[in-house]
Amino acid sequence: MTEQFEAVISILNRLRDEGLEWYRSAATADVDLLQRRVSGNFSVFDSGELHTIGRKPKGSLPSKKILIMPPLGHEKESVLGMWLRWDFTTDPFQYRLFLGHWSEIEGQKSFIAFRFEAPEQGEEHDYYHCQPCRNFGDKENVPHAVPVSEHFPTVPINASNIVELTACAVMAAVGRKRMRTLLQKMMRESGISSNEALLTAYARCCKEASVDFSRFASAKKEVAAAK
Repeated sequence: MTEQFEAVISILNRLRDEGLEWYRSAATADVDLLQRRVSGNFSVFDSGELHTIGRKPKGSLPSKKILIMPPLGHEKESVLGMWLRWDFTTDPFQYRLFLGHWSEIEGQKSFIAFRFEAPEQGEEHDYYHCQPCRNFGDKENVPHAVPVSEHFPTVPINASNIVELTACAVMAAVGRKRMRTLLQKMMRESGISSNEALLTAYARCCKEASVDFSRFASAKKEVAAAK
């Protein structure tokens, strides 16, 4: 799974860098918003544990530290955050990616999160899936969390490994257009243009028969989507 670990790390590194770039250059009002809505419970993840995914068989991003992403602008007071936990010592392994959204809906402050998970033991959730939740993996509800069920619905995700699951989670947050831009930037990084797990993940989550990455890298590369 080395190639998969490297692909996941590359995706999360890019998200972290773009989030920090936005945060450091954001308008004062946006920074004040993030600090007012988020900093009472979480801080911005800016360095550390990403490189240990896979090398460290069991771990997580630091507690109470989240990857932030530039706000989408669809709702007032919008803030996006992500957190990750993994355990590759179990069978089946555990991989949980939490995607959270702070916003203001109809004048009310709200928070909702979704956890994207690898298949679980037994037949009920033995597939890659997503469920709503009210926390970032520590079972402590975030203030203003929307009172939703944390077990229903269980939405199947078009993924067959952790890279595809991560790519689907990112695309759920930022949309296909920004996902393509994100990949374009990643393809320019040394070594990542040859990572087949990443290219196949993008093709699969976008449901494309093939993807021409000649725009993204110096050498043309096409990859068939997983069947």
